[in-house]
Amino acid sequence: MKKFLAIILGTIFVLSFAATAFAIHAEIPSETQAVVAKGTTQITIDGELRVRGWYTKNIDADGFPAESSSHAWYDERIRLAVDAKVTPNVEGYVQLESGTGPRGDAYVWGTPGFNSFPGATPQFLQAWMMYSGQGLFGFPSGLKIGHMPLYLGQKQFFDHSKFGDDAIVFFMVPTKELEIDLLTIKFLEGNKLVNGDDLDGYVGILTYKWDPKNTVGLNYTYLNQSSSGMKESNIEVVANGDVSGLTYKASLDLQFGDKADGVKAKGYGLGLGLGYRFDPVNLRASFAYGSGDSDGTGEKSFDTFLGGDQYYTLVYDYNVVTAAGALHTGISNTTYYNLGVDFMATKDLTASLDGYLIRASKNFTGGDKDAGWEADAKVKYNVAKNLAYQVDAGYFKAGDFYGPDNKGVTVLRHMITLSF
Repeated sequence: MKKFLAIILGTIFVLSFAATAFAIHAEIPSETQAVVAKGTTQITIDGELRVRGWYTKNIDADGFPAESSSHAWYDERIRLAVDAKVTPNVEGYVQLESGTGPRGDAYVWGTPGFNSFPGATPQFLQAWMMYSGQGLFGFPSGLKIGHMPLYLGQKQFFDHSKFGDDAIVFFMVPTKELEIDLLTIKFLEGNKLVNGDDLDGYVGILTYKWDPKNTVGLNYTYLNQSSSGMKESNIEVVANGDVSGLTYKASLDLQFGDKADGVKAKGYGLGLGLGYRFDPVNLRASFAYGSGDSDGTGEKSFDTFLGGDQYYTLVYDYNVVTAAGALHTGISNTTYYNLGVDFMATKDLTASLDGYLIRASKNFTGGDKDAGWEADAKVKYNVAKNLAYQVDAGYFKAGDFYGPDNKGVTVLRHMITLSF
């Protein structure tokens, strides 16, 4: 806690001293928090405070939907960032977050050793520098290097937007409709003195915006790890947009190559979503399919690289072991059918209700594929500017895929978030 406070106070002290020394005050919109240095350099401070309360029932110690006593706790996440725009072409960004806890994104109140406060030595959530301009090719292009949030397409295969990866990104915008990105991503360093144990990703992205409301894209990822024999590829085609009030999104991922020595990659994923808004109501329907394996070899399973985020349901997707046999696997070996509705009661109050039918895409034991069904509800209220309160509730009735002793799972969560 003392280290954390020292870093925050030190950062604020240095920035405030710079502002006083240069004695320059710029005209900045009131909703931003900024310090402007001499010349064209502008330094902006932003951050977020979030406190959550949790209640769970019938999630066992291994994360399965089985009979268990209820659990309740509070956790907190703290973020503080500095954005330095040295010139219109040069920018650096550093973001600190309180250290990760049991859920991977916040410290539980009362954690031993922290005097009942959810503080910890902060980690760097982002730390990158970027140069952009038109001098090299005659159209906008640039280079971004460091630790940054990253995701691809509809986030079915790869999404590390929560904690980020170390990466080098080269981007070009030949026309206002077309963007081209080339990335090298360090998924895993391993031992820096050992060749071949790193997991490296090489990515190419094409994004075309064929009108202001509609976009199509293509991305390709090659994963290489010599020590395991991994030479796996994932290619994704995506589209999303709005046609006369009908919103849509679609994605198709295909995997090929080698997952490891002697194990081929044959997985695939599909996602479809439609929505139609007639104020104050928005109706939604979606379908998602991630391949699984029927013979236990793992070849046909759809591989995912995801963070601990909620992509679909509050319980099955976010809080229990999925049909892929682990937490936070996305659509791997899972089929979702979803109907949902959003209701905008006022500009500050919104509510959502979703129903899901969930199946295991495959069951290599030959058993039942019925993973269950889930109902989720959410209410969000903007208490004041940049201050929001949200309540989520989910009930997951586990199916026979989980065996005869499965139980219905209840998860309640509420949170208040201040961003600045």
